Amino acid sequence: MKSYAKILSLDFEMYNSMRYWSICWIGAVCSDKSLDEKSRLDIKVNPGTRHKLIGHELKFPFKYSDLKPLPKFDGCAKSLFDLMDEDTLVVGHAIDNDVKMLTTACDYYGIECPDFDYLDTNAVRSAIMGEYSQIGLKTLAASYGFEFEAHNPAEDAAATLYVLKRMLEEKGIGIDEAESLGIKVGKVRNGLTRRCELNCMSANARLHNDNYNAVFDAVMEACEEGVNRDGAMRGVKMTIDPKLRTSRDLYSLIKWATLEGARVLGEPRKADFTLSSELDFSNDRTMSLRMFVDRFGVPESVREKLDFFPNKVTDESGEIVSYMQYLKSKSKKPAVRGVRATYCFAREIERRYEFEELALKLFGMGARICFMPENRVTFVVDCKERLKDSSDHKVVMFNRIAPSRKVKLMTLDELKELLR
Repeated sequence: MKSYAKILSLDFEMYNSMRYWSICWIGAVCSDKSLDEKSRLDIKVNPGTRHKLIGHELKFPFKYSDLKPLPKFDGCAKSLFDLMDEDTLVVGHAIDNDVKMLTTACDYYGIECPDFDYLDTNAVRSAIMGEYSQIGLKTLAASYGFEFEAHNPAEDAAATLYVLKRMLEEKGIGIDEAESLGIKVGKVRNGLTRRCELNCMSANARLHNDNYNAVFDAVMEACEEGVNRDGAMRGVKMTIDPKLRTSRDLYSLIKWATLEGARVLGEPRKADFTLSSELDFSNDRTMSLRMFVDRFGVPESVREKLDFFPNKVTDESGEIVSYMQYLKSKSKKPAVRGVRATYCFAREIERRYEFEELALKLFGMGARICFMPENRVTFVVDCKERLKDSSDHKVVMFNRIAPSRKVKLMTLDELKELLR
């Protein structure tokens, strides 16, 4: 782990939970490696929006009329940014939320977000316990006999610094040895975030975290290798929908896009479009993976690693329909209607770029496509060996019902031959 000269414990409060940029209170506590408080920063901010919080109603010790005469975030950020440099480790409790507020506010006000590394005290506690879990700062501080005024960010920052010191003392290590617990610090570079990593995460949580961090890694590695300023995506600014970023491994795609001149942003305000797992024809600033691949000519070697099946489809009127409904409406109606064959595809095939073309041809022939294997359905897989894939619940169901029902198996190559 890098040796940091300064430690900055940081906490924000936002005024409107629908607007992450609405920071209304900044609290920070400065320290050195001793983790003893040296100085505090306590700044109230004009949030630029009225108070609105979803869930538990937080009562601030001020009103909007008290904050309105004060500078907005862009007018007071310098006091905070002066405390942050490459030798500073920022710490916070459940700090991903505060990092999101910071990057969103910088994007909203058009100011440059500082580069910094950060550490989550909730992650430190989880690493010590050997199992990832979340605990409130007040509960954690109380376990060490530390009392403070919660939701006062300067007080929260002081409590965070105190519990971090106590936890590391119990393990007999200093702040420079925190990664020995099985943690990797988070990073913010050019407004793009890489979250903290934990060895003790569950498999599902690790997958989501790895997918999220893959975007950051792809951008940084592409920049180190050298960007083609005259590439296929020169001048394009894009951001990635959070659901897509955590659910899919986009490493190869984002590295290719960056090498071809694209700039990947952490927030959407300055982006030309948001890359999404959904098809949304009602929003011209949203682009699906398939649209992206078609528009910029993504090579097949990158394309074949992607999952193109959209989570949902929104038509031009704003109505939400299923992907199959969308494909059926897009296909030409068959001239002759007879006995309709029914097909079901393994998940591995549904995710492919070529699935849309296959589905359109089948609908054009008057065929029916169902999501799960059923009686008298033709189940399409890559090859017979795919039937051993127990991770695909469709394959599992097919293997269960096929012996007792008139369900037939067809390989993908056989289907393609049929459709020629």
